[in-house]
Amino acid sequence: RQAALNSTFVSFDGGMQQLEGEDTRLIVPAILSTISGLGIGGNVLVLGALIYVFASQSASEAYVMLANLSATDLMILSVCAPARTVTYYKRTWTLGLLACRTTEWIQHSCLAVKAFTLLATSQARPNFSSHPEEQSNFRQKNVVITLMIIWTVALVFPVPDIVFSRLKEEGNISLCVSELTSHSQDAMRVFSKMLPLGIYVLPIILSAVCHIRTIFLIKPSSHEESFLARQYENSLMYLSIITVNTLMMLPEWVSWVWMRHSSGESCKPSVGLLIFAQVCIYLSSAFFPAILLTMHVPLRESLSNLCSLLACRRDKHRLKLEGNGNEMHAVVMKVLDERGCVTIIERHSDASCQTLPDLEHFWSERRNTTVAEDIDPLPWERMNQSNIEL
Repeated sequence: RQAALNSTFVSFDGGMQQLEGEDTRLIVPAILSTISGLGIGGNVLVLGALIYVFASQSASEAYVMLANLSATDLMILSVCAPARTVTYYKRTWTLGLLACRTTEWIQHSCLAVKAFTLLATSQARPNFSSHPEEQSNFRQKNVVITLMIIWTVALVFPVPDIVFSRLKEEGNISLCVSELTSHSQDAMRVFSKMLPLGIYVLPIILSAVCHIRTIFLIKPSSHEESFLARQYENSLMYLSIITVNTLMMLPEWVSWVWMRHSSGESCKPSVGLLIFAQVCIYLSSAFFPAILLTMHVPLRESLSNLCSLLACRRDKHRLKLEGNGNEMHAVVMKVLDERGCVTIIERHSDASCQTLPDLEHFWSERRNTTVAEDIDPLPWERMNQSNIEL
């Protein structure tokens, strides 16, 4: 109890609590739910396209890193955003002690994973291939080690968030807050500088510098023109992702540092700024699949092929075949051609529509409906006809 009396309030964890006004209670959860729904749908599409690429034996190191980014954004939108939505709607903390102690830690860990993944991708640009045909540099062991290092550092870096979080009881309500004791003020002062510097400022600067350097160092060459063009497009794409991530994270880190270095209540950031900062975090995760599918042409083509493949399989089960072999083959090929499956067969016969070559073989064996004499299923009729002629 004495420690609680000597503690100093820093900020609310897991969303603003004890807000007044019915508009805030309804509008903010509606905005967060809309952003989360759209972002989850977009990231699921990206992960589906990447899984399709992996299943087609076209994986590369860059694709693995993009999958890690998309999975991290999916975790932010499906775990962190709903916790804030419930808190804004209830105006108090109702998710229990464990969620209170880990909510800020999980969100900061995911932000760190995003920053470190972009940094790892940018620092290894010459060895990373974003095109399916270029798989010579794909080394699974190196990718697994890189991902393990990224996730380990990202989970360990924000551990002080767990230490400073408290579940505070005030009457009949519970509040999730960050509080400082007299013994932890120096630790918070160091942590409040190291965390944004380590997972925001430095990774962004290093990643941006590397991509900008790659763009300016690209020189046109006749025999490497297509490769350099793809490298230029990929660098622009990563630079766009870094730019959007930087701008969207800026309000969050400004308000986060401001809360921990302000001297009094009058110097605290406004509630509007804090809500806007949290909304921007989830907007960043929702914008990632839109940028990726807009600027990454091979991935967009893979998603289109995946949709065509699913449409082909659906039509295959729904199609009712009647008539002889030639007519049935013509009907099937016409429908599949409308769906774009014939093109997929020609380009990805080994991975995309693997059941379709069997259909093709099935029809080719039945195009000739004439029965040969040596395999006549009714030989006795022919024997009777021969006896009559004799």
